[in-house]
Amino acid sequence: MIKLLILDLDNTLFDTYGQLAVKVFDDMLLRMRKAGLTKKQEEVLRREYPLTGFRILAKQLRLSDEIKRIGMSTYKNMDLSKIKPFPDVKLLKNFKQRKILVTSGTKEVQLRKVDILGIKDLFDEIIVDESSNPQGKQKIFSKILSKYNVKPNEVMVIGDNAKSEINAGNNLGMITIQILRRQLLRGKADYHVKNLYGVKKILEKTK
Repeated sequence: MIKLLILDLDNTLFDTYGQLAVKVFDDMLLRMRKAGLTKKQEEVLRREYPLTGFRILAKQLRLSDEIKRIGMSTYKNMDLSKIKPFPDVKLLKNFKQRKILVTSGTKEVQLRKVDILGIKDLFDEIIVDESSNPQGKQKIFSKILSKYNVKPNEVMVIGDNAKSEINAGNNLGMITIQILRRQLLRGKADYHVKNLYGVKKILEKTK
């Protein structure tokens, strides 16, 4: 029986890439190139940025302080005023399990997204992972198990990023669902769905 749901935010509950990243990405890369960004680093950013937090990528690519400053400034100053959740987010109201939102990024920005999207009241708890460690979510998930006194097989992790929340859930023995809003590579999740309607069907089967 599933007692608790852990959900990701970006590209899971709203189209971060389409509504935010596309609009600022090219300008950000132009300024980064002027600051010394290499072609190889740019290739990785173009491939991974839609899926991976900037601070994690900056650490992996060993970006200079100036390039990191440009990236973080772009992230913090994005116009969030027009972001909207995916239409199927309304389904969360009908999910009877406890719901925990675990999102990566700067706390101020991520909580502002939650407020503008109007989804705060859908969750029992909201946690922002501000670390630059891709394994950061696994530590958070482990603490959630203890705090809510649930077993791994009673927890379902729902997110888009195979390297982050899906990997963390798998390592802890949780049930994982990779939500493929875009044409993403399938990770090693227990289930793959296109939207929250797919999650609803799985929950109905696992009662």
